[in-house]
Amino acid sequence: RKFFSPLKGLGQYLRFLFITGISKFSQLSIFSELNNLQNISMRDDFSALCGITEEELLTQLKPDIERMAEANDETYEEACLHLKRQYDGYHFSKACADIYNPFSLFNAFNSKEYKNYWFSTGTPTFLIDILRHADFDVRALEGVEATDEQFDAPTEQITSPIPVLYQSGYLTIKGYDRNFQIYRLAYPNGEVRKGFIESLLPSYVHLPAQNNTFYVVSFLRDLMKGDVESCLERTRSFFASIPNDLENKTEKHYQTIFYLLFRLMGQYVESEVKSSVGRADVVVQLQDVVYVFEFKYDGTPEEALAQIDSKQYAIPYRADGRRVVKIGVNFDSATRTIGGWKIAKAD
Repeated sequence: RKFFSPLKGLGQYLRFLFITGISKFSQLSIFSELNNLQNISMRDDFSALCGITEEELLTQLKPDIERMAEANDETYEEACLHLKRQYDGYHFSKACADIYNPFSLFNAFNSKEYKNYWFSTGTPTFLIDILRHADFDVRALEGVEATDEQFDAPTEQITSPIPVLYQSGYLTIKGYDRNFQIYRLAYPNGEVRKGFIESLLPSYVHLPAQNNTFYVVSFLRDLMKGDVESCLERTRSFFASIPNDLENKTEKHYQTIFYLLFRLMGQYVESEVKSSVGRADVVVQLQDVVYVFEFKYDGTPEEALAQIDSKQYAIPYRADGRRVVKIGVNFDSATRTIGGWKIAKAD
């Protein structure tokens, strides 16, 4: 207040004043004496102010893309797609152009490697604590709906983790329903999704992050070889290694661990949990095969397979020529790991 209060009285000497930061403060409570500010945070005409647009990338930075492609043995088109998947996706208004993260983009051009540079600046420990204390279902971060008042609220009015996640760049605008004035928020890109989930997982399993990464890579290699049995054996071993002193042993807790593990795998392959005709627990899509997983907590593998069939989870993937494999898995709460599974090919 001591800094901002004198600014209004000095207005005749100030031609331009720009205030920015990740937290939003109410003008009423914090800036009561500086009430002539214009909030441009969500205006279309200012939405591309603090990033690199796709047009700027493909024109002014084209030589950098060409060098990136050459260094990674890719075509120019493949490099553009790789950069877009990894660093694009930010939107700060209803009709905002695609915005790339400049910090990560320029670091990638400098090193000529597609790494997760943004998370090297720090681990979002305070955000993870907020999510855990709010008992928030992290699976909803793939696409949560909110009004602008809900996700762009002043700091002192926040009752949900969504505003902090949006303001700090872990969520961004992915769609807007004008009829209901509802925004859809989700992770902006692969870099943020992977980095955030990697940070979340240790708080759920109480295991070192490097252990989790090893397991995920091993799961993926098994599936790429078509060895579902080995993948599930590894998954069983992973859950068995989780300390027995976890305070939260609910079905939701273990469902979240399954989700985080397989969503990390989705950084290397396409992984989704939704379809147009239902909601499968996990769908892992590889080049020549699609794996549809359904997990039952203290149920049976047969019940899980029956749900895949009754809810028609596999139908959307049958038309593209790939093999579809259904996997029903039982999670045993007594042993805190996978009790059994059954594998079947889709009809």
